[in-house]
This record gives sequence, structure tokens and C-alpha cells, in this order.
Amino acid sequence: MVRSTLSLVPVDLVLVITYVTFASAAVGADPGGSVGQFLVGVGLVLFAPGYAVVAALFPGRARQRDARAPTSVLALTRPHDGVLIRERLALSFGVSVVLLPIIAVTLGAVGVTLTTASVLAAVWLVVGAGTIVGTVRRLALPEGARFDLLGAAQAVGRDRPLADDTKTTLLTVGLCCVVALTLVSFVGAIAGPTQSMSYTSASLLTSGADGDPVASGYPVNASRGESVPLVVRVTNHHDTAANYTVVARLQQVEGGTAQRGERVWQGRQRIGANETWTRDHAVRPTITGQDLRLTYYVYRGPVPADVSRASADKVLYLRLDVLPRGQTGSQSAGGAGSEPAGGASGTPASGGTPTATPTSGAGAILG
Repeated sequence: MVRSTLSLVPVDLVLVITYVTFASAAVGADPGGSVGQFLVGVGLVLFAPGYAVVAALFPGRARQRDARAPTSVLALTRPHDGVLIRERLALSFGVSVVLLPIIAVTLGAVGVTLTTASVLAAVWLVVGAGTIVGTVRRLALPEGARFDLLGAAQAVGRDRPLADDTKTTLLTVGLCCVVALTLVSFVGAIAGPTQSMSYTSASLLTSGADGDPVASGYPVNASRGESVPLVVRVTNHHDTAANYTVVARLQQVEGGTAQRGERVWQGRQRIGANETWTRDHAVRPTITGQDLRLTYYVYRGPVPADVSRASADKVLYLRLDVLPRGQTGSQSAGGAGSEPAGGASGTPASGGTPTATPTSGAGAILG
């Protein structure tokens, strides 16, 4: 009676659903967790979806065509119809690998961001659909023709799945070793230490009509002593919090080289990991001249005595004409761009990484 009852239950699919439930809870609890969680997640995305799809496509068990049929040297198994259990496992990995980019493209097409939650939902959708279709198709077959995990496991020791050829047997064993070594290398490469992608990004903005910061409407003219409102935004893309300091200087440019100039504003804030600091402020120029450079030096950590492009993590600048007091100029809706610190060579200082693409504008340049 137990055997008859188990024949109606897809034991393998029940085990897959159980594993997906456990793995989803483990990965969802802490997406950036330990290596053990990573290994559980690898099985979740590289095995479970493919197994469910293969179960839906091949609900029956494999049958030998003729035990005495001749086999070629390249044949790894006796001639058979259907999918053997080891072939089912191999196809599960292969189909899962094919499904991964399809899932990613589909989520992007419908406007869903690739996150742990969205990937888990997609995996559950594929596994659930494959389990339902596979169970229905399997129960529609005669009992003797259904794929039965318990029956297949009992037959492993009795059947001789390899062809009656010594060379073929050695080839199969060698192939299995290569596949196992490849999987171990793949898991080790992903689970091992990765290169840090920590960096600091910064941008210079203005206040829009609705009060939100925008990358347009940059001032190109100002009067001496006039308040020029601007917005600076700094994002800490590091794993730890840090104190950030922004120093603004208004500099004259001679021969293409910016002079030391005067300090017109300074701001300081502690920014948490992957957090953004936005600060509205105003600068009041006290020197006049054409094509002055309002430069912002962004520092993560202490500020050196010599504030310069070479020592800053990021450098932002805005070209500005300052007229004598009483004269006014026009405002221009300039554009903004980005440039890393570290001198004219463009090499980011302290591991800084450029995050925005320069765009042209009427007098406004953000670096």
C-alpha cells in the first residue's frame, strides 16, 4: 500500500519544492551572507528551475530499446528511449543556465529591477509551473511508464548503463571528472574573494522649479557678493561609513592653470555605506573676473593641508563670470558632467571611479 501511495506522489518534485523553500528562506534572510548561503543559492538558480522544466518535458521513465543492440565507441550508454536519471540531472543544470539570461531579460523588459526578491520570485514561478505541469503529465501516464525516483534509485545498482566497451567506460569516467572539476572551479571562482568596487561619486546640481535638485539651469554670471545657490550631492559607495568634507574654491585661470583662489564654502557630513548626502548651499564670490572656476574638492576622511586635484577623491567645477557689484548677468540652463580627481591625466584618486558621462552645457562643467 505504501508503494502504491508513493507511486502517485512525485517524490523528486516534492524534494525540489522543499529545497527551493529552504534555499529561498536562507538566501532571502541575508542576501550578502556566508559562503554556505552562496552555495545554497547556486543550487537554487542553477538546478531547481531546470529540473522542474525537464520534469515537465519528460514525465516518463527511460526504457532500453534492445539490451543486445550494438553500440559505437562514442556511445556513452546503451540505446534507450526517454531520459535516464543522470541525463535528467545533467539537463537540469544545462536548462537552468539557459533560463538565467531569459529571466533577466524578461524582468528588465517588464521594468522589474534585478534584486534578490525579484530573482527568487522568478525562480518560484518557473519551479511552480514546471512542478504542476510535470505532475499532471506524469499522472496521466500508466503507472509502469511514469518516472519514479525511488524505482530509479533501486535500479541503479542492477542496471549496467554504460556501453560494453572499456574505452567508452574510461571516456565516461574522464568526462565526469572534467565536469566535476569545472563545477568546483566555477563555484570557487564566484565564492572566493572578489575585487572591491568601492568608490565615491559626487555631482553639482541646482534647485529646480519644484525644489528638487536638477542638472540644469547652472548660473554663468553673478555679481560680486551676490548669493549663488547650488546643490552638492555625494554618495558613499563603500562598505563602511565615513566622514566626507567638501571644500569649494573660486579660482582664477591663467594659462589654462587654475590658481589657488579663495575658499567660498565648506561642508562636512558623515555618510553611511551606500548612502547619499545632498546639501543646499550658497556661495558669495568676492573676486571679479571672466571665466573664473568654482571648484569643489570632495574628500573621504581627513582633509590635507594642501587642497588640490591630486589629493581629492572627486573634483567638481563650474565656470562662472563674476561682475562688479551692481551689475547683473543672465542665467543659463547649462548641463553637467563628471570627471575623476587625480590630476589632468584623469586617473581617479584614492580608488575613485567615474560614474557619470560629461554632457555639454552653456558654461557649466561638472567634474
